[in-house]
Amino acid sequence: MYHAIVRTLVRRTWRRAGAGDYDAAVAMAAPDVRFRFLGDTALGADLRGRDAFRNWFDTFEQHLPGIRLELVDVIANGWPWKTTVAAQLNVTGTLADGTPYRNTAIQWLTLRWGRLTDDLVLEDTLALDAALRRQHAFPA
Repeated sequence: MYHAIVRTLVRRTWRRAGAGDYDAAVAMAAPDVRFRFLGDTALGADLRGRDAFRNWFDTFEQHLPGIRLELVDVIANGWPWKTTVAAQLNVTGTLADGTPYRNTAIQWLTLRWGRLTDDLVLEDTLALDAALRRQHAFPA
């Protein structure tokens, strides 16, 4: 039953975040949350704290406005004091030059008593880097 509740919480949070309400994810975060977005791109990060986590979403929106994240699947395991959650996301949208952007991301989360304490995101960084280059090459 506990894992079903966690999956529902994650689905609800991603429904909001996927629509651009990133504060839903930030509200779930512990004050000392660790967030890592792997890769050597403008979105690559290894940061701590709720404010830094929120600022990363601002950076995401600046580089890829209008890109949306859709939860495909979520699994949960563990106890309330250390729950592991894995989520698969579709990343979609249209770049500034009109080309479509499609990517897949995997998110590995650790929750403690319902609070996000660790968030690791892996995305196809080759596709992401190409999209970011297209975004910056297109005149505003």
